[in-house]
Amino acid sequence: MIELRCSVEASLAPSLEDYFCELERSPWLLYHEKAEQPTLLMGYFDSQPEALDAWADLQKSFPQLPLRPEIGELADRDWKEAYKANLFPWSFGRLHWVPEWRRAEYPVPAGAAVVYFDAGLAFGTGDHPTTRCCGKRLAEYLAKSANPAAVRVTDAGCGSGILAISAAQLGAKDVFAFDRDLEAVEVTRENCLKNDLPQNAVTVLHAGLEEGLAKAGPREVVLANIISDVLCIYADELVAAVAPGGMLALSGILASEQQSVADVFLKKARALWGEGVVVDGRVDGEWSDVALFRP
Repeated sequence: MIELRCSVEASLAPSLEDYFCELERSPWLLYHEKAEQPTLLMGYFDSQPEALDAWADLQKSFPQLPLRPEIGELADRDWKEAYKANLFPWSFGRLHWVPEWRRAEYPVPAGAAVVYFDAGLAFGTGDHPTTRCCGKRLAEYLAKSANPAAVRVTDAGCGSGILAISAAQLGAKDVFAFDRDLEAVEVTRENCLKNDLPQNAVTVLHAGLEEGLAKAGPREVVLANIISDVLCIYADELVAAVAPGGMLALSGILASEQQSVADVFLKKARALWGEGVVVDGRVDGEWSDVALFRP
């Protein structure tokens, strides 16, 4: 098995992720372990000619990439296994995210809300700071709620479904998840089954942002871990999707873009929700989130 590898600028990562999600089956993986370490782009192929052809195709869309990546050979390994060695459990409060292949070795604390997942390469693994930002916002909101079961949650652009499943495991009874990528929808449904959720615990729909938000209707928690440009294009729809007293948690935002995204959404929120909007932002390395709370 041939592995291609190179480091990429953090600013390029969201565009690459969006591009990979458009592929029916992606051989590519983006990996960023820590803030002080570079983001790595890796691809896995059956032969070197196939790998170099794929790199040439990728370069046409992303000329910023180097002319030639590092090339290595993985002996006797499934190419999908390469990313698994670098993924570990993560927790915040009651919420625990555990890779499926680490289920047997991970001791579940009493009272924990555990999500087991196997994302494949193209979708959220729970390891990226932007996913964790949304996970923290969700966990905090539900922990403060007098009745988490009554909190309705939307996971817009659900990827592997890790946020939607987290909501269900934390006690939300009405969770709606959607993604424009059909394979992401299928992965979300598979992960729901792996977590032994009741059949109606999470409603999963194949839809883009406009259709998905319209079908979900206003909800107390709306999570959108999507690149900044797309968030701002659909700012009106996202703001309108939040019920009174609810929260809109946005991520997929570079730290350098946080203030501009917050400005766009705060203006839209005040126009629709009135005064009293609370906005908050957090930074995790090169990434950030923006959360808006509706009065």
